[in-house]
Amino acid sequence: MTERLNRVVETLNKLLLKDIRIYDFRGFSPYFDYQVIASGTNERQVHAAIDHLLGVFPDIKHIEGREESRWLLFDLGDIIVHVLHKDEREYYQFEKLFIGKEAGESESKTL
Repeated sequence: MTERLNRVVETLNKLLLKDIRIYDFRGFSPYFDYQVIASGTNERQVHAAIDHLLGVFPDIKHIEGREESRWLLFDLGDIIVHVLHKDEREYYQFEKLFIGKEAGESESKTL
């Protein structure tokens, strides 16, 4: 994993987000190298990802989903980060599109 990707995963772990998964798109997508998906248990936890990721990555190109705080998408250029409410993640199951692209997963750790 790259240092930048490690910082993304560390930040998500500090928020105690669950089921963090990393998908490797290097050599497949000309737009980004990795997609990271994580789940929150409530809207407040999902919304907290905005401030935390902006604190670590002030150069975030775009954030989608701020209003609802059910599914946030962060465009970091080389990394796309999805932070979803656990119910949205279960409902949409869009990870099935990424089968074969798994680069790893990180379990949340209690600090």
